[in-house]
Amino acid sequence: NNNPVLHSSAEIRKHFSGTSHGSLPHHRHSHSASGSFCFNIVSDALSLIYKIESMELDPHVRDCVQSYTQPWLVVSRRTDANRLLQRQMFEFDVQPDKQEQLEKSPSLAELCDDTTRTTLTCSDFNLRALQPDRRVENLLRFSSPEELDRFNLEARNSNRYGELFGLYPPIDEDAVAIRPIPDCPKEHFGQRILVRCQTIKFDIEIEPLFATMALYDLKEKKKISENFHFDINSDQMKGFLRVHTPHTDASTLARSAVFSISYPSPDIYLVIKIEKVLQQGEIGDCAEPYMVLKESDAAKNREKLEKLRNQAEGFCQRLGRYRMPFAFATVNIMSAINSTLERDTSDTDSINGKGTMEKKGLPRRNSDRFSVMEDNYILSGFKPALTVYCVCRQEGERLSDEDLFKFLAEIKRSSNQRRVKIIPGYLKLEVSLVPETVPGCLSPELIPVKPVSEKNPRAVKEVLEFPSSEVYVPHNIYRNLLYVYPLRLNLTNRLTSARNITVKIQFMSGEDPSCAMPVIFGKSSGPEFLQEVYTPVTYHNRSPDFYDEIKIRLPARLTEKHHLLLTFYHISCQQKQNQTGSWLPMLNNDRLQTGQQCLPIILDKLPGNYSLHSPEVPPVKWMENHKGLFNLELQAVSSVQTQDSHLERFFTLCHALEGKTTFPIRLGDEKISENMFEHELKLSIISLSSSGLEPLVLFLHQVLDKLFRLIMQPMVIAGQTANLAQIAFESVVSVVNSLHNSQELAKDHQGRNCLLATYLYFVFRLPDTQHEIHTTGTGGLMAHPESRYSTLTRATANTVGFMLLQSRIRSTSNPDIPAPQSPEDTEVANILGKLFHEELALQMVVSTGVCRENVYKSTCMSTGKTTNMLTAETSRNLLMCFLWIIKNADQNLVQRWTVDMPLSQLSRLLELLTICISCFEYRSSDKVSTQALQKSQQAKVRLEEALLGGIGARGQMMKRVGGNDRTLGQRENLRWRKDLTQWRQTNDRSKAELDQEAIISGNLATETNLIVLDLLEMIVQAVPLADCKDNVVGGVLKVLLHSLTCNQSTTFLSHCFSTLRALIVKFGDLLFEEEAEQCADLCQKVLHYCSSCVDGNRSQACATLYLIMRYSYNSASPVAARRPSLCVHQADDWSISSVYSISHPPQPSPTRWPCCLPSHSSLMGKGWISLPVCLFVSIYIIYYCSLLLTIVHLQGGLYEAVNEVYKVIVPILEAHRDFRRLASTHDKLQRAFENIIQKGHKRMFGTYFRVGFYGSKFGDLDEQEFIYKEPGITHLPEISHRLENFYSQCFGDGVLEMIKDSTPVDRKKLNPNKAYVQITFVEPYFDDYEMKDRLTNFEKNFNLRRFMYTTPFTKSGRPRGELNEQYKRKTILTTMHAFPYIKTRINVIQKEEFDLTPIEVAIEDMQKKTRELAEATHREKPDAVMLQMVLQGSVTATVNQGPLEVAQVFLNEIPADPKLFRHHNKLRLCFKEFILRCGEAIEKNKQLITPDQKEYQQEMKKNYNKLRENLRPMLERKIPELYKPIIKPRIENRDSFKRNSLRRTQDENS
Repeated sequence: NNNPVLHSSAEIRKHFSGTSHGSLPHHRHSHSASGSFCFNIVSDALSLIYKIESMELDPHVRDCVQSYTQPWLVVSRRTDANRLLQRQMFEFDVQPDKQEQLEKSPSLAELCDDTTRTTLTCSDFNLRALQPDRRVENLLRFSSPEELDRFNLEARNSNRYGELFGLYPPIDEDAVAIRPIPDCPKEHFGQRILVRCQTIKFDIEIEPLFATMALYDLKEKKKISENFHFDINSDQMKGFLRVHTPHTDASTLARSAVFSISYPSPDIYLVIKIEKVLQQGEIGDCAEPYMVLKESDAAKNREKLEKLRNQAEGFCQRLGRYRMPFAFATVNIMSAINSTLERDTSDTDSINGKGTMEKKGLPRRNSDRFSVMEDNYILSGFKPALTVYCVCRQEGERLSDEDLFKFLAEIKRSSNQRRVKIIPGYLKLEVSLVPETVPGCLSPELIPVKPVSEKNPRAVKEVLEFPSSEVYVPHNIYRNLLYVYPLRLNLTNRLTSARNITVKIQFMSGEDPSCAMPVIFGKSSGPEFLQEVYTPVTYHNRSPDFYDEIKIRLPARLTEKHHLLLTFYHISCQQKQNQTGSWLPMLNNDRLQTGQQCLPIILDKLPGNYSLHSPEVPPVKWMENHKGLFNLELQAVSSVQTQDSHLERFFTLCHALEGKTTFPIRLGDEKISENMFEHELKLSIISLSSSGLEPLVLFLHQVLDKLFRLIMQPMVIAGQTANLAQIAFESVVSVVNSLHNSQELAKDHQGRNCLLATYLYFVFRLPDTQHEIHTTGTGGLMAHPESRYSTLTRATANTVGFMLLQSRIRSTSNPDIPAPQSPEDTEVANILGKLFHEELALQMVVSTGVCRENVYKSTCMSTGKTTNMLTAETSRNLLMCFLWIIKNADQNLVQRWTVDMPLSQLSRLLELLTICISCFEYRSSDKVSTQALQKSQQAKVRLEEALLGGIGARGQMMKRVGGNDRTLGQRENLRWRKDLTQWRQTNDRSKAELDQEAIISGNLATETNLIVLDLLEMIVQAVPLADCKDNVVGGVLKVLLHSLTCNQSTTFLSHCFSTLRALIVKFGDLLFEEEAEQCADLCQKVLHYCSSCVDGNRSQACATLYLIMRYSYNSASPVAARRPSLCVHQADDWSISSVYSISHPPQPSPTRWPCCLPSHSSLMGKGWISLPVCLFVSIYIIYYCSLLLTIVHLQGGLYEAVNEVYKVIVPILEAHRDFRRLASTHDKLQRAFENIIQKGHKRMFGTYFRVGFYGSKFGDLDEQEFIYKEPGITHLPEISHRLENFYSQCFGDGVLEMIKDSTPVDRKKLNPNKAYVQITFVEPYFDDYEMKDRLTNFEKNFNLRRFMYTTPFTKSGRPRGELNEQYKRKTILTTMHAFPYIKTRINVIQKEEFDLTPIEVAIEDMQKKTRELAEATHREKPDAVMLQMVLQGSVTATVNQGPLEVAQVFLNEIPADPKLFRHHNKLRLCFKEFILRCGEAIEKNKQLITPDQKEYQQEMKKNYNKLRENLRPMLERKIPELYKPIIKPRIENRDSFKRNSLRRTQDENS
């Protein structure tokens, strides 16, 4: 026998009795070169290690065995890598009184010859005597822009921190939601129970009996465990079969079994089937003696019993290998389990079998007469003894599982079961939970499980579970079993004497009889493994049903010669037998055959080479014309056989990449040539996501390992390099996304998929190069000979591949290699890790949009968030990866990438850089400490709430101890241990730890901003090659300005200002011509840093300001020369609030406001600000006040705002005693207030419209939305016509299209060659609380930032419909600034939408009608026409969809859905108020009508009365559920309540 079989070593499995990470033995450590991570090799305490007898195995089996036996590699972060970092200086952390005094700017004393003067003029300064500032003395000493770029690059690259991820902070250790250590890979077990058979006892003992037990799930109609064979025969009875059992293995003597139940159910039954040796007669005849004879009547029945024993002994000697069904019994096993659990006093100990039991009565069921629990309990482990008194006689026509399930359903349904013959006798079982250790336990493969008992007790067998539903746990042990279930044989149509039929089943490796393999598991009291097995016989039955289970250990490598040989015998009780046969090949197109089969039966001798064909091919004589007569089912439980076509195809093609492959490759029923191999391999990778979830999970580790190898290793196929990295990466993303989205798979409390967490923590390792093949035979495949790994930096791949190959020889991870570690090993380890993560990052960047979206979704789920939007933590992680790529990638490659990038994509890249700057902004150490303390307190509260949310003693105890006090330090003696929750209170952390955290945060902010600056410089240097210079330079300037608004270190600011100066030198004309608004912003930022309390920042800012002014002076164009000054004063895009704040001096005293220049001079004397800055700021204050007054005059009607403007001017005039101007000022104020009184409500403040721009023709305006403010009475056609004319002139005729509706714009339906404008009327929107403060008409039209428009729609797609199908969508827009504003249009920065249901629309409409009625009725100057118009629309019966129809639709019946009760009641109350207002309006109209309108008044009142009567039944019908009392007072306790309250008050007073 040359077929390889995996045999189990006797001492190979180590029992794992706990799941805590601390109990795992650690072997050796290997630190990475970067010093940031620690790699621990952890021994696998659960895997089975196998001894392979053959040198050659199927590659897939080899990989599976290696996966199941290799040790785990645990990666943990080291915490001592950043102890030598230097603290970065931030203005945020510097106190003005503690600023550095190392080098100051020149003071006033140095600028002026006469230091005694207090009032200075421009002529007093001696500027020629000044020496240049050494920090910026080389500002203009460069010969070309290229030299300036080189100088700046050298400065940026000096003293940079190399390891970016070394600065990236680990997971917040102070949060309760710290990522837990996932469960280590282990074999799946459900709830485990131990069943031991003590006795099988009948009234007479005349022959050996054999029993099997298994679990059945009645609800699922499924057998959920394999068979456990045992017998309780005495030595005398066993002696009857000595001829047929030459030896007995100890494992077959087991009487105890460990069952596993993954899905407990009250419908799970333990079924015990009893067989006996075949003898002549029906089952009923053979069972007759057991039903009529008794051992107790020894004198009476002695001769009969002796005769029966002699007959039985004769049958055993002649037919001992054949058995027949005899009896069966059933037990509702879950009753026994639940009784054990109910008596357990601990929350968790019962699961591990440590619980105790009390003597209590058990709940009885209709089927309790079939199983009764005894009152006595065995003290050893408190196992309940279960006695089954009902042993049913088996019936030959009801042997199948279907018949068994019918029987179980009947005993569950009613106590009056159908008539069954009861054989006097009983079975005594012990049922208990599995203890912590089970000595002498054997696995389903008969492998000893540690601890192995030294006293060799009777074996206990683990019974393999067939879960009733899918179990999603990856394989982690080698298991390769096949279960054969003969079902039915139909020979009723054949005239034959064959009636006592058995089937001999053999597993053959060839056609010779000697090729029968001993791989069939034996039954009780016999050999462990057999070469053949016979099914039980049903006497005189031509179409018997079979119920047997044949368990086979499959060879590790199956070939086309392996097959099942089935031989059919007629067993003659008169010593003659006939035989026929059939067979079933194990492989069909190289795939294991499973499922139900129907085989024909051959009459002739088996032909030659029959095993190479299916039973349908050979031209021989078949029974009943080749008709299928024998039904059987095959079920494989294998960790090497995928049983999934997609997985099998993928693994087969992947193994073909390893070499030793000749083409064409046979795959199923098709052949793949070398030219088609790459195409088929890609298809197999893509189709992985189509495989079933359960097989995908079972082989998850192998699938991911293969995909990661394909990502890293380019292959040569048919002489061409095939880079499968991208498609493999997308497949990984697809697999991960499907696992994340599956509702069937478990997640931890953070929402991470447990399977993936376990894989990453224990199983994953960098792709191994050990099995890479460099060359193959003819037509073979090979790994790429030069580029060992497909990386971003392809040029370095050659040396890296060689070093990686050599590192396999020098690796110290193998203790058998004594060679010391060479210096290259550290470099190799660093390179390998870098290349792998670099490749993953690259593939994420170049992947398709759908793939990237799935990456984001999966990453989001892995952080425990279920929303579709990226969380802050996920975004931060992704941005860090992006910056790492930019920092480590080849700079020339990145620059070429930016040059080739489309303008739209480059704009998105610049936006991404802006986000990076904000994401990694520095927070001071004090803020870090405060935030950490707050997080700690919140974390502790969440942890306690989580524990208190549970039930049991723990929650009750915490409530008693803690009460409502949530202060720190009050719960030191709780049962939960904080050291086990991986959470510490922040106040336990030392100041040194907090300072170190702040240092790391400062260095991280500096390094990330410098990476952004590096990329901006590369983009700027590529600008001459770009087509749109203005857009690129403007975008770069925007990012730089944003960086100046964030907290930045002095190190970064020095480099940032250098980049700004280089930008001005190279693109000054372009900037001040096209980017005037941003240049104004630049001047503002520079002026801000000119007054910085950090001297270095002031020097850099002043140097930059000087360069701006120098550029202005040297410009040839007079207009250009004035532009920088204009930019300083241009405030269109500066918010009024920021301008206002700049104009205020440091102290609020009004008397100091006129002295702005001396004030800033004093700052300059302290070294805080320079003289040019004072001039700029002083000019700016004057400009600001005049600007505000201009705004007020331009925005006519803003009389209330005039008072606010003059509040700034009046104190200045008062300080100067300028009474003339004060008189003029107060006169203007008086006129403004008089206008408010006179014009009142007649003032028209403005009309607002939403305008959206769509199309690439608009450039930066594409997909931008604005709110336009138009004059008071402006209709939609007016602004639409104006904008259409304007943009038609810009783009030409036929390019612009106006979108007429307000529905969302679908970009896919737009013509890319056209421009689109959408205009919608909007109204100011206020929340209810805002309306309390906005009382006047001015207040309702001032400081407006939120606007709303509504869109009616129906579910069918039409905008309008019937009342009961009319929905309304409200869209609320928020603008960047508030109206009124300097500009008449403002960007929309936020959009909110919410939908109103039909009844909510009706409520809103009725509230509006009621409001209109009230306003028309109670006006100071009544308007009869307006009142009658509103009233007629309310009470006239002919109004379409009027109030009456609304009421009939929504109030006619109480809604069936309780969720609509509140809306129904609210609408009812709205109608009550509406009817009230209608009555008031009728009476008011009666006072206003003229004599000729009396008839009209009567008609109106008649309609009102009719409407009121029609509405009355609906308005008086209340919903009872809404008017139930919340608390029902208890009268008997009132006095005691008062007394208790009084007593408590007295105690408090005392």
